[in-house]
Formats: sequence, structure tokens, C-alpha cells
Amino acid sequence: MTDAESLVRHWMDTGDHTLLAEDVSWRVSPGYPVPRTEWHGRAEVSEQFFPTLRRHFPHWRIAVESFAPLADGRLLASGAYDARDSAGRSGQVPFLHVWTLRGGAIAGVEAVADFGAFAALPGAEQG
Repeated sequence: MTDAESLVRHWMDTGDHTLLAEDVSWRVSPGYPVPRTEWHGRAEVSEQFFPTLRRHFPHWRIAVESFAPLADGRLLASGAYDARDSAGRSGQVPFLHVWTLRGGAIAGVEAVADFGAFAALPGAEQG
């Protein structure tokens, strides 16, 4: 396991916000249950993004299937979130993440996930 994989796995296992660079950039795809797609700085990610996400998904575990180093030094992770939403429905949300690391800290994340997977679960609201 590379140092980059080890750092990202540690983040995924612990959610330790001290592993985020002060100026971290966090971008998510449309469809995440949050009001916008970009978050800047450790405080904003820790105090706004994650609490908003946790209101919709109080249970959340990241299950990585694979890591692949990219030519530009970033790290690609693929897998699924094992999640339970606030209505008590459980399921998996497939994702791809691109992690940027700098100086032993997480400097950036670009996350794409298919939250439509929850729309198909029994009990989902039909719009």
C-alpha cells in the first residue's frame, strides 16, 4: 500500500478532519444531498458539508474496491458508500473519488456518486 493510499484509507476509517489541509478543496457531483457542489477550507468541509450530509445519511461507511494512481500524482478510488438514510432505508451508493494529497494532508477531493440508487429503494418518495 502506498503512502497516499494509507492516508486516504486512514481518513475513510476515522473521518479525522485534522488530515485535511487548511485550504482543502472538496467538490461533489450534483445529486449529493447537499445545497451546493463546492466547499473550500477545512472548517467549511467539517462544519457545513459533513453535518449537512449526515442529516440525510446518519450512517455512512466508505467501502473502497480499488485505488489507482493517476499520472498527475492524484489517487483514484472507486467503491460504494454503505449508507442508511434518515428514513431508515439502507443501500449502497457507487462512487468515484479523485484525491489530491500535499505534504501529508488531503488537499482536494472530487467525488462523483450515484445517489439515484436510493431513489429506487422501497419507501422512496415518488415525485
